[in-house]
Amino acid sequence: MRIKWESWVVGLLAIVIFGVGCLWFVQNYELKEIDSYTGYRGEAGSNDLFAARLFLKRMGIPTLRQDGLLSLPDTDTVIVLDTDRYTMTQQKTQTLLDWVAAGGHLVTRARVDYTDATEEANDEEQHKPETENRDHLQQALQIEIGTSQVFDEEDLPFSLQLATQPKSLKVDVSFFNELLTNNPNAQIYQANAKNFLLQIKHGQGLISLAATLEFAENHQIDKVDHAEFFWWLLHSHKPDFKQVWLINQDTLPGLRTLLMQYASPVLWMVALLLLASFWALIPRFGAFIPEPIPERRRILEHIKASGQFMWKRQNEGKKQLLESTRQAIRQTARTQIPGWQWLAAPQQTEQLTQHLKLPLEQTSSLHHLLTASQLTDAEFIKLVQLANSLRKTT
Repeated sequence: MRIKWESWVVGLLAIVIFGVGCLWFVQNYELKEIDSYTGYRGEAGSNDLFAARLFLKRMGIPTLRQDGLLSLPDTDTVIVLDTDRYTMTQQKTQTLLDWVAAGGHLVTRARVDYTDATEEANDEEQHKPETENRDHLQQALQIEIGTSQVFDEEDLPFSLQLATQPKSLKVDVSFFNELLTNNPNAQIYQANAKNFLLQIKHGQGLISLAATLEFAENHQIDKVDHAEFFWWLLHSHKPDFKQVWLINQDTLPGLRTLLMQYASPVLWMVALLLLASFWALIPRFGAFIPEPIPERRRILEHIKASGQFMWKRQNEGKKQLLESTRQAIRQTARTQIPGWQWLAAPQQTEQLTQHLKLPLEQTSSLHHLLTASQLTDAEFIKLVQLANSLRKTT
């Protein structure tokens, strides 16, 4: 009974705690719906011109999204190139300009980039125009990038009116870099006295280069008159064009182009290395030159070489050769001349002279050969000849 009573108490306590917790949660929390920005999803997240494509299709204009400018359409197509053109080589840029000269209409934006943050800071401090020399299209059209323009709220939106527009339209772009040009074919459209849009006749076609195309992108096209202004911009060359190509990303050049542009020294080195390797590995023509038959050296050659080596080892080697040669003479004389080892040095020399049947006047020179501390090369040769002569008398 005691255990059952304690279980009831624990259960009631747990119920009370749970009830108090629920009451506190209800009083402090409330279910509400909150709107939060999650960003664009699907294709709109990767394509800034997604809303522009939907708008043009609703207006009855055939519009295609192109992933890079791999090919060029007919000249009755308007190309909207909303990229930085980093992969546009000089050859590809010239091909695009030829397409425009044949009657096409290109709508694009300016490219602005800096070498590094230090260059950008220096330009801002000195208030110098920002020039972009790495863009082949801007070079060909004689366009440079001026200083950045930031407009206050009271200056926005500004008005723009193209030559084909019946009225001016409002554009709300708070920041862009001014466009500078000396091209005599350029028609300039300004925003608050700053060059915002350039339309340049090129052959039979037209190039519309804006400081920015933000007014046609997803987050801006629904503001003020942006959609209408974009519509008039597309119709500013040929009102009866057939379709629009929207390009929002650069196409990577081929591997061959990248290697030739950035790794040409390495390619040349590899080519030379392969050429040298093939030259070393290709078979030789004709008979092989026979290798000489290996010959075994005579023992006298080894002895001669060893003696020359010892003789060239300064004093130590010479002393060893002198001592060994004189020791050989003493041992031979001891066996051939009785009691020779007990004689004094002068008497040994006399006995050796008589034994070898040498003239008596050579006794002094023989004594010098046997007792001198140092000998010249010629004297050492005579000492060796003496040892050889004494050996042969046995």
